Amino acid sequence: MVHGMKGRWGLQAKMTATYVAVTAGVVLLTELVIFGVAALSPSATALTAPQLQARAGLTAAGMAMKLGVQVGKARRLPGTWLGSSSAQLSPGQAQPDDLGGVTVPQTTMTLCDVAPASFAFVESGDGTVLATSYPACFPVGGQAVTAQSGELGEVLKSFSWRTGGEGHAALPHGNVVWAAAPIVPVLPGADRKAADAAARLPAAGASPSAAATGGGPASERVFGTVYVEVPATGRATGAITVSPALIRTGIVILVVAIPAGLAFGLLSTRRLTRRLQRLAGMSLEVADGRFERRVPVSGQDEVSRLEENFNRMAGQLQASLDARRQLAEANARHEERTRIARELHDSISQELFSLRVLAGGLRRALPAGSTVLTEVETMERTAGDTMREMQSLLLALRPVALDELGLASAIEDICHAYTRRLGVRVLAELEPLALAPGLEHAILRVTQEALANAVRHADADHLTVRLRADAAQVMLEVTDNGHGFDAEAEQAGGAGLGLRVMRDRVAEAGGVLSIVSAPGLGTQVRAAFPREREA
Repeated sequence: MVHGMKGRWGLQAKMTATYVAVTAGVVLLTELVIFGVAALSPSATALTAPQLQARAGLTAAGMAMKLGVQVGKARRLPGTWLGSSSAQLSPGQAQPDDLGGVTVPQTTMTLCDVAPASFAFVESGDGTVLATSYPACFPVGGQAVTAQSGELGEVLKSFSWRTGGEGHAALPHGNVVWAAAPIVPVLPGADRKAADAAARLPAAGASPSAAATGGGPASERVFGTVYVEVPATGRATGAITVSPALIRTGIVILVVAIPAGLAFGLLSTRRLTRRLQRLAGMSLEVADGRFERRVPVSGQDEVSRLEENFNRMAGQLQASLDARRQLAEANARHEERTRIARELHDSISQELFSLRVLAGGLRRALPAGSTVLTEVETMERTAGDTMREMQSLLLALRPVALDELGLASAIEDICHAYTRRLGVRVLAELEPLALAPGLEHAILRVTQEALANAVRHADADHLTVRLRADAAQVMLEVTDNGHGFDAEAEQAGGAGLGLRVMRDRVAEAGGVLSIVSAPGLGTQVRAAFPREREA
């Protein structure tokens, strides 16, 4: 069971672990780069009180201009809250922004802290608070001047609600800078002019009151005053800092990346591992002898090429097995032919020889006028003819060392054997050819069969064997001067065993056998084999 799980999940587990490790590594590397850049970046420079005062003035002017446009459209403030709800509280420290001003957070504390803090509120002409970022200290509907006593109250009394102002004050709990800017409603149709005026706001260090009011009749339409106060201590933005929120975000991303990489790894490797498992199962079946099994090829990747190579290997193994089976069958036939030839030679040929010797002795012992002399002569002649046919049959069954001699030499050896043993003249015109082993064997056996038929059945004493080739095919011709036969009648009535054997051998080799013969004119056996079977 353990081995099966290992074989099933080993590769998938490794690839999934790699995905998880890579994902986590990328997240960690990104965080390390951020921390490194933050560590190597220059620290934020401290801002002076005049610089913070100019930033506070710019913020107050910008808020007054924005509220003026909104009041001009709706004839009232859009709400009672000022400041940013997403900004964090930083008691005792001003928060400069990237636009040259300061950030005013919304302070939702229920108690008013007298320590210096960043806040803003809008008061009307009679001092009523209309909107605020710090309702615990400056509640909406209350009086701004009476809401705070001491130095802060004096600060609130020191500027005009129609023209605004700015300054630096030392409170009991710390120094602050402040700025006030009047809210001038922008009437409908003057939005583009108000936008142009907002674009011409003074740079840090300039007085915002003149730009806010614009002088002249606009000062008569003042809706209220924006008051902004921030601590007189702060640092410029631009430096990279690693906040606790950034660290927490990195940890969350790292925690989420692990299961995400795990799920991605499992899903992306599932199809690949299934294909490999199927390939492994097929290899076991082929190892058990089922060479006909094939793996479905899918895709155009490396695994698909492996599947194609596996199918090719299985096909080659099947072809090799078939070739070995055919070779075994051929060897069995060869051994059987050798056994039959040996039995015929050792038993029947010897008996026929003895019979002919006895018949010859009996013929010589009988007187000339004996009544059985004719039968004895017939018996002697029949025994001789039978021995001749037997020798021809033995030559047809005679094994030839084809692998050692080659096709041309093997055929020439057979031709010489017919001449030596039977006294038949056989002329061999052979071209040396290198053919496939199966084709060479077929040509050799057809030659043996054609020679045997010519000697045994046609009483031929002169034969010609030709072997040649052209660009398309290999031709074998065996011609004899025997008494011949009616080839068409023989074909219609069913050819003899020898002719059928030759036709079958030629057909198995992909060739065509043709026989031309007529009574008294000899016989020509021609076999044509396709050239592509040449080795």
